[in-house]
Amino acid sequence: MHKAQLTNAQSLRGFLLATFAFLAIFASTAVPIPLYADYQATIGLTTADISNTMFTYLTGVTLTLLLAGRISDSFGRVPVTSLTIMLAIFGCILFLRAESGVDVLAARFVQGLAAGFGMSAVSSLVIDCVGERHLSWGSTVASCGAMFGIMIGSVDVGVLYGMVPDLTVVYGTMILVLAVCLFLVNFVHEPLDRTASLRATIRPRVFVPRDCRRLFAAVAVVYLSTWMVSCFFQSFASPIAYTCFGETSPLAGSVILALVMAPSVLGGPLVQRLDPRRALAAAMVISLGCTAALALAVGARAELAFMGVCAVFSVASGAALATALRMLLLEVNVLQLSAILSSVNLVAYAGSAVTGLVCGALLGATSYAAVFAVMAFVLAAACVFVFSAAHTAPARRKSKRLTLAHFHRKRGTAMPASEDTSAGASEDLPVPMLS
Repeated sequence: MHKAQLTNAQSLRGFLLATFAFLAIFASTAVPIPLYADYQATIGLTTADISNTMFTYLTGVTLTLLLAGRISDSFGRVPVTSLTIMLAIFGCILFLRAESGVDVLAARFVQGLAAGFGMSAVSSLVIDCVGERHLSWGSTVASCGAMFGIMIGSVDVGVLYGMVPDLTVVYGTMILVLAVCLFLVNFVHEPLDRTASLRATIRPRVFVPRDCRRLFAAVAVVYLSTWMVSCFFQSFASPIAYTCFGETSPLAGSVILALVMAPSVLGGPLVQRLDPRRALAAAMVISLGCTAALALAVGARAELAFMGVCAVFSVASGAALATALRMLLLEVNVLQLSAILSSVNLVAYAGSAVTGLVCGALLGATSYAAVFAVMAFVLAAACVFVFSAAHTAPARRKSKRLTLAHFHRKRGTAMPASEDTSAGASEDLPVPMLS
């Protein structure tokens, strides 16, 4: 498999359009979340059904990442991105026609398939297009863009449904946005000029880089522990607003979910100039403190404090995710980008499916405060593991493998010569990609 050389214009256009498609795909997965309370009143959706929606969603994601996480290496990033958008449209249609809890679960499973392809093929397209000069932005989109997209979908649904309480309008608007993405993605230049065989890409596999096993484990734990809290909000943001704070409008649940998701995109850029290990440690500790504070705030019925802590948690978790992923991408072979992203997200989603079931069962027996307290204990254990794995990882031996770190050094030494010989070159000169 080889990567194509893109011009500056192709790189920028591809990054922007791929990011737009990435956000729209995950915005579509958030559309039904603020509407669960409405589904409870209209089609008899139960609390158990709501908990199972996250399980079926994560099951779809896990199956996609395990069985087809590298399929874009064979068919290309752009065609698989188009397929992902079509799956997202189909999921919205199923939700629009849902008449029972089983229909809701089936629609959520389809959205899980779309999210799985989004976290593998579409996120790989984003990083392939962004180039090495702005890797921090690419890693931020790949690690936190899903949360930001979920926030956009949740808030827009809350506002739109508050003005026009009609499911046809809500899902029709989302389908229209996805259709626009499906059209625009055709203008993205395919970053792969030679693809791998289909037989090699559909083999079920969790790829763990041999020289970075400790770091890979630390990144997986960061994803799992922070997503555990975020996934809980995806299912129960609206019920929390109604049960704990007495809010009856879907907008309240949308605001809570937005505060948990949206500020996460600020975390990566805020800490990109800091030492990665120290930034990761600080972000994990703050995430732990915020989760404990959520338990206290929900127990005290302090809605404003709860929302403020949600925002701080979002920034901290975003910093942890972006920093951890950037640390890993700088050390692994760049030709295995989709395999790395698929494996990290597979571990995170599979673990989130299990923690989602446990939290749902625990909520049925206890309270929201107890669930947040248990998640704080899990985050504490995650902090200990991440500190140990990230700080005791042995120094890597010199290798001839092309890592991003090596690529940056080679690119840096090559730049002066190219500038001296082509000072008046056009902006459309080819820009070397990640490999």
